[in-house]
Amino acid sequence: MDIRWLEDFLALVELRNFTRAAEFRNVSQTSFSRHMQALEQWVGAPLVVKGASPVRLTEAGEQFRESAQIAVERLLESRSSIRASQFDAMSQVRIAMPSVLARSEFKHILDAFGQRNRSSFSVIVGTTSDVVARYLAGDADILFAHDCTAIPVHAALADHQRLVLQKDVFQPYAASDPARRKAISFPGTAQKPSPLVAYSQRVYFARLFEYVQERVQTPLPHKVRVQCDMSDVLKEVIADGYGVGWLPASAVDRSTHPGICPIGGPEWRLDLDICAFRPRQTLSPRLETIWEKITARAARNCAC
Repeated sequence: MDIRWLEDFLALVELRNFTRAAEFRNVSQTSFSRHMQALEQWVGAPLVVKGASPVRLTEAGEQFRESAQIAVERLLESRSSIRASQFDAMSQVRIAMPSVLARSEFKHILDAFGQRNRSSFSVIVGTTSDVVARYLAGDADILFAHDCTAIPVHAALADHQRLVLQKDVFQPYAASDPARRKAISFPGTAQKPSPLVAYSQRVYFARLFEYVQERVQTPLPHKVRVQCDMSDVLKEVIADGYGVGWLPASAVDRSTHPGICPIGGPEWRLDLDICAFRPRQTLSPRLETIWEKITARAARNCAC
């Protein structure tokens, strides 16, 4: 029995959709279905109701869910503890953060540790979904990520310590050049929908965009022109006048990205937190010291 089968099963329990669960686990839907079949054969009973949409668990699946959750948590905690002790000897701290934060915040995070800190750092960078999954799998000691109280980045992080480093805002942007914005209407009409520069469905920011649409009573008629995982790519496309796109304000430095500017009223914006996450159990002395430094930096930011 492979622990990845259990992690796939728990992802399916949370997302209730085979396609979304496979995307979250970063495997093909064929491989994901094969893992589920292998797990059911190992358990000796069907775990999900065949053909149900959204996915529903059988009685055996409901009974197995809690045991699977406990088993995965204990195995990952054990692995994390062993790896932490090994990395402690190497003075290396493992950090996970999405690329959108790595470009704007990593230097500030390193500054918080101080130049005299002798630790070395291993940094996992990717999409928010990817780095959160890597952190939860025990591949990183500390996670830095955007988070929203209305739409948490991942339900499993509720069991981890969460520290708000600073505030951010998720808001729509368009090209600053009037000529490039001429063809863009916002929020658009049924006759003239807004051209949208959007995130792929598996990306966390896509969920935030869906929440903004649901929260605003005024509909947003739109047509997707470009879709991509990476905020940096969307930023360039927005500047070229392809359409309107949502970005975290921290990712937009007006001095280096003068080609885009925020548009729309406050109803189209969503408050975000830039957070640090860590396991609740006691870490190595070196990691505890680093967490104290991160906490001190967060306190200074809140005081400003």
